[in-house]
Amino acid sequence: MDLLTGKVAVVTGAASGIGRALAERFADEGMHVALADIDDARLHEVVVALKARGSDVEAYHCDSSSADSVHRLAEGVVNRFGTVHVVCNNAGVLATGDAWTGPISMWDRSLGVNLYGVIHGVRAFLPILIAQGEGHIVNTASMAGLTALPGAAPYSVSKHGVVALSEALYLEMQALGTSVGVSVLCPGFVKTGLMDTAPSHQLALQPGAPADPIATMVSGLMREGIDAGMAPPEVADHVVRAIFAGRFWILTHDEERKAPIERMRRAAMEENPQFGPPSRHPRLSRIARRIRRPG
Repeated sequence: MDLLTGKVAVVTGAASGIGRALAERFADEGMHVALADIDDARLHEVVVALKARGSDVEAYHCDSSSADSVHRLAEGVVNRFGTVHVVCNNAGVLATGDAWTGPISMWDRSLGVNLYGVIHGVRAFLPILIAQGEGHIVNTASMAGLTALPGAAPYSVSKHGVVALSEALYLEMQALGTSVGVSVLCPGFVKTGLMDTAPSHQLALQPGAPADPIATMVSGLMREGIDAGMAPPEVADHVVRAIFAGRFWILTHDEERKAPIERMRRAAMEENPQFGPPSRHPRLSRIARRIRRPG
């Protein structure tokens, strides 16, 4: 897309973190912005702040894991603004823990919000973009969609799904000759409230069961990384540049680019997965060292 001013953007998960930064950045570009989230109180705060800056914004309660809720969002946006041009399927949660013997709710939550939220968003908004002959979809994945993180299998699976979905959608839009762009956002650590979206490893524990040591370890390292992560407005800048450039991949952290390359090299050579040296994947290497030396 060449111009954002005067056009309409939709952002799910807009009450905080990357979603809020995207909404603010689009508003700064002169766009009309529809902000969607399940957290009505925090969403209201964002809307008040943006309206105080003179931005044309509207809030929508939306549970991205529900197809009906996302389709109602699409209807509401079209009724309010007439159309939509940029769709950011951004809502996400993190649940770490014992994915293999814990309750299935951890999988349901991760896949429901992180993956099905994107599926519902594409299905609700894509027909509008194709019909008007213009638009761009940005799906939020993660570096966890390009590598595997022990102790957070449902999260990694959901984000891998978002990457595969987005790439397939991009190729289909190209094959059909549409003017609909597609990008997948794969950030590393970003300073957000992601760790607060779920009670982390407790979500996967049976009542009275001891804490899973790997899940506890991963949760601690994730919180450490997020607390020192990239500022959300920097991520939003990457997104806007990708929309202007029509670029599919949005990788925000240069230091983490080697990890998926090494992974694909191992796959091509039929080598088993393993923790790489810190220079190739510092996050996984820290986890590995702590697992091997518990306590």
